[in-house]
Amino acid sequence: MGSAMAKVFADGGHDVRLWGTWLDDPMLEPCERGDEHPRLKLKLGKLSFYRAARLADALAGAELVVSAVSSDGVVPVWTKAASLVPDVPVLSPTKGFLVARSGKMARVDQTVAEVAGRHVHYVHASGPAKAIEIARNVPTLMTFAGAAASVCAKAMAAPHIHISTTADIAGAEVCSALKNAYATGLGIWDGLLGADSHNARAAWFTQAIDEMSRVVVAAGGHIETAYGGAGVGDLHVTAAAGRNRLFGEHIGRGKPAKAVAEELAAIGQLTEGYPAIKSAWQYTRELGVERLPLLKALYEIVWENKPVDETVKKVVLTV
Repeated sequence: MGSAMAKVFADGGHDVRLWGTWLDDPMLEPCERGDEHPRLKLKLGKLSFYRAARLADALAGAELVVSAVSSDGVVPVWTKAASLVPDVPVLSPTKGFLVARSGKMARVDQTVAEVAGRHVHYVHASGPAKAIEIARNVPTLMTFAGAAASVCAKAMAAPHIHISTTADIAGAEVCSALKNAYATGLGIWDGLLGADSHNARAAWFTQAIDEMSRVVVAAGGHIETAYGGAGVGDLHVTAAAGRNRLFGEHIGRGKPAKAVAEELAAIGQLTEGYPAIKSAWQYTRELGVERLPLLKALYEIVWENKPVDETVKKVVLTV
């Protein structure tokens, strides 16, 4: 996603520096030669590429920073970057909940501020948006959430992207974190019943949005966020295609979740839904949110190895 967003910024006439972590050399190398990006399968255009050791050079004088690392990478990357990031807006598509120093689960923006040791002008970028389609100029809706959302939206303006803005960073981040968990659940039906599972998927989709909306409100967000692009839209695109849906499909066929996650990781497929289900369940327990039968069932299947068929049949919809 970071590479796709970098391409949009560059196409818009901005001077863009794409920095890769210590894990990204295989991705940067072909781009440096002018070849296609190995994941996006297209050339990124006029970008400057920076390897891991050149983080300070990449950040020097930046007017806007895009922090597009996985949730697992937030703490190690920001530990290195904290003293180097200028006092400018930080736009980030990173999704998930992380363990704060208190031991409790926290949103990504809260974790970044804690690691940085100062206020960060953090803006969360949510979907519905798949990286490869953004890079290929497919019409796309995005939602930017945070005090500096409008500044980031103006900077990333492009003919094929419609960016809505909101101050509800809590609601947007909660939706982004939960949608990977619920998309896994929708994928389970593909493995359990196959193509003729539209009724079940629709029922669970509706239940998922209902549960997301209650968690959003409990977290201090606005219920409208769950019913907009950051909630309904992002869950739809994630459940329609992608790694989390595939993760759920394999589980629905009877494979243990841990084994599926390991198999996908071995072929370079990061399965966000696997840790997302565990962290989401812990987050909602800490908030005291009740009536989450779908999330509870997903936690039991994925993390307690409960039998899929038996567990899904026990889910009582609350919508």
